[in-house]
Amino acid sequence: MRIFSPSLMLLAGASCAQQWIQLPDFPGTARDDAASFTIDDIIYVGTGMEVGWGLTNDWYAFDTQSGTWSEVAALPATPRQYCTGFATADVGYVFGGLDANGALNELWAYDPVQDEWSQRSSLPAEARYACVAANGWSSFIVATGMLASGVPTKQAWKYYPAGDLWEAMTPVPGPSRHRAMAMQDGGGVLIVGGIDSSFTVLSDSWSYPVFFETGEWYTAPDLPAPRYGAKAGPVYSTVVVGGASDATTFHEEAWSDHDVTWEALEPFAGGPRRGGVGAGIEPSQAWAGNFYFGLGLGGDLERKKDWWKLDFLLPVRERVSAPFSVHPNPGSSHLNLAGLPVGLKRLRFIDVRGVVVCEMAVSDPATVATEELPPGSYIISVMLENATLHHARWAKL
Repeated sequence: MRIFSPSLMLLAGASCAQQWIQLPDFPGTARDDAASFTIDDIIYVGTGMEVGWGLTNDWYAFDTQSGTWSEVAALPATPRQYCTGFATADVGYVFGGLDANGALNELWAYDPVQDEWSQRSSLPAEARYACVAANGWSSFIVATGMLASGVPTKQAWKYYPAGDLWEAMTPVPGPSRHRAMAMQDGGGVLIVGGIDSSFTVLSDSWSYPVFFETGEWYTAPDLPAPRYGAKAGPVYSTVVVGGASDATTFHEEAWSDHDVTWEALEPFAGGPRRGGVGAGIEPSQAWAGNFYFGLGLGGDLERKKDWWKLDFLLPVRERVSAPFSVHPNPGSSHLNLAGLPVGLKRLRFIDVRGVVVCEMAVSDPATVATEELPPGSYIISVMLENATLHHARWAKL
């Protein structure tokens, strides 16, 4: 069993109180297809294509506590767009992208304490851009994208910061794609939508369980509508905002992934947007969401520099469906699951706030050790191999 930091999770059927709040504009030039990453309470935004079709390599930091922007060291490399950002607790990374000479497979690391960039090991494969990335257990998953040869890919790679190493992993199922979205969904990585080689816009979702790896991807609920160039908050948020359904039709809809289905949020107040920047911040309260979004190409086809925060509350509404039995109930050191079909893959304990407190892999039949789980009332959520979800209530003494 692994106990990990609470992930923001809204149970199906819950309603949201939401508000978009406009913040100070991004201080750089208006741009789309910029990259971003988050370290502590700071969101870093840089690169992208600015007004006048120029590529950029400047970077800025937004302090979510003070609500202010500041300029930081520029990337010491060619200006570029379509880069992919991700971060550990103290280092930010920027991968790939497209510069004036074509696709890139470079990886750069940013140290916020020293305000310095350093180059790390390049991906040992064809250069690419418009990929997605999300946190794994001790690595990052970098997947999909447009290859230098001009075709999209379904390849997925792990990057291990500790050893500065890349490792190929199981490709993402479904069509090859680029300009998709990625996020953490409590116990894994979720890759959503994008556009394929025939310019068909996609709505499918694929989940990779990073906390109990099987080496396989699993189907997840489709996004309510096909989208590419939308943005998600890869960490601490399950929000997807904006995007396009074709080359000229942009959208302002926002959705949140709630384990079983997608639920509509308040549409983006800045209007239709493609190629913006999205970022999640760890909430100070388990029921409060913190998602930041802005920049990008507007529905008027002009590049933007506005910056917004979506505040939303996550009230809990219990799901009482119980197609399997849990005993003893209440329990303490262990529990047994009975009445489930074969193919058990994922087990979650969700507390009364809607927070995923623990996630693990179990086998059939299942006896689960629960010594490390805090006392309290839980919804037990079980996902089977075919993505069928079952739920039951259980109390830990």
